Amino acid sequence: MIFRPLYLEHVAAASYLIGCIAKGEAAIIDPGLPAEQYVTLAAEKGLRITAVFETHMHADYFSTGRAIQALTGATIYAPRIADVRYAHEPIDDGTQVHIGNIVIRALHTPGHTPEHMAYLVSDTPRATNPWFVCTGDSLFVGDVGRVDLVSLAGTGTDVQYASMQKLLALPDYVEVFPGHFGGSACGGRAMSGKVSSTIGFERRFNWALQAPDEPTFSTWLSQEVREVVDSILMHRNTNRGELPLPAGYYGAHTAAASIAQIRAAQAAGAALIDVRSTAAFHTGFLAGAISIPYSVDLMLTRLTGLLARNRPLVIYADTLVTAEAAMHLATQAGYVVNALSNVAVAGEGQALPVITIDTLHHNAQSGAVILDVREPFEHAKGTIPNAHLVPLLELATTELPTAPLVLVCESGQRATVAASYLIQSGKTIAGVVYPGGMSDYLAAYPLVHA
Repeated sequence: MIFRPLYLEHVAAASYLIGCIAKGEAAIIDPGLPAEQYVTLAAEKGLRITAVFETHMHADYFSTGRAIQALTGATIYAPRIADVRYAHEPIDDGTQVHIGNIVIRALHTPGHTPEHMAYLVSDTPRATNPWFVCTGDSLFVGDVGRVDLVSLAGTGTDVQYASMQKLLALPDYVEVFPGHFGGSACGGRAMSGKVSSTIGFERRFNWALQAPDEPTFSTWLSQEVREVVDSILMHRNTNRGELPLPAGYYGAHTAAASIAQIRAAQAAGAALIDVRSTAAFHTGFLAGAISIPYSVDLMLTRLTGLLARNRPLVIYADTLVTAEAAMHLATQAGYVVNALSNVAVAGEGQALPVITIDTLHHNAQSGAVILDVREPFEHAKGTIPNAHLVPLLELATTELPTAPLVLVCESGQRATVAASYLIQSGKTIAGVVYPGGMSDYLAAYPLVHA
């Protein structure tokens, strides 16, 4: 699992990216930052956003869920009783959604708003029990959500008290990630600037949860002095889809190049760089594409190690947002990017010859030319007898055998980059180990030290 909190500081709001590495899928809970930030962060982690979850219809900022949906095709999950007026999947108490191997379960926690949901998150390869709960505006660190923002059935101190009892029924070890932190008008003076807690800690030290019964809880909350929140209904009704979105909500992006335009650029000498995840590349790629997954840390290192800076580029991605982010990185390194695209690969898709660890062993035994593109410190952990040990970034300056090549690395990503690059250099690729690599091989077959 990948879990990343992101913060909208001017309203002290938190949103969350939750991703399954194994399946390459991600969800966003309560997005408020520009949609592009979520899309590029997911792409950098090798993830594709497939879902957006709203805990409730926010009264203090515009959700950017619909902008994410427009960029990625993600499904928006929103509480059924919110009466949302745009394309979404309604959810109820107990609804479960799978994001790869991650399970997100809705827990109805009204009080702050009638529709409010908390989301219990389980990383099923570790445990089916919930690991943490995204509590939205119901439970905060040190405080609870205010109940006076909207005057609707399903709000109020009695309803909020019942919701707190639902959350307190969770085990103490369950972590709490709220929708706001200190500085937000959605809580009170006791709200902490700390952005996470546990059910157990809040049970013991959250002032509101020390109330012995509902009447006491109601009395305590009614005595709290609350900050006035402007434009409550404007934000809430816009987030429901009843009012129009503000101008510029969806942003402006470069037009996508067509297949014909990509081919023309390639014919003129441009290199086609596919910055999608390795998993996406293996589902099919455009002829001539070199796989260099988008990454702030690694993309430029690989690009400059394999391609001269005077070579023009065409960048292909899942979304134009990711393509634009990759273009900005490339231009900072001196490359000229002639075109960006996210056109469908269907009908144009190529594939690499993927092989397993067992097939790799068979090839090694039969004398195939094995190319191990890991780094020297990794070679020292063990290698295949007679394998050619050439780190990925030395491929451009190393003379390689003319025979068909079988490529391996540690996970399959560098082997895929290498294979796609070598094909453009005129080499024949007999096999690429993906997913998996030398650690898997050495666990199954005899170890040979470099």
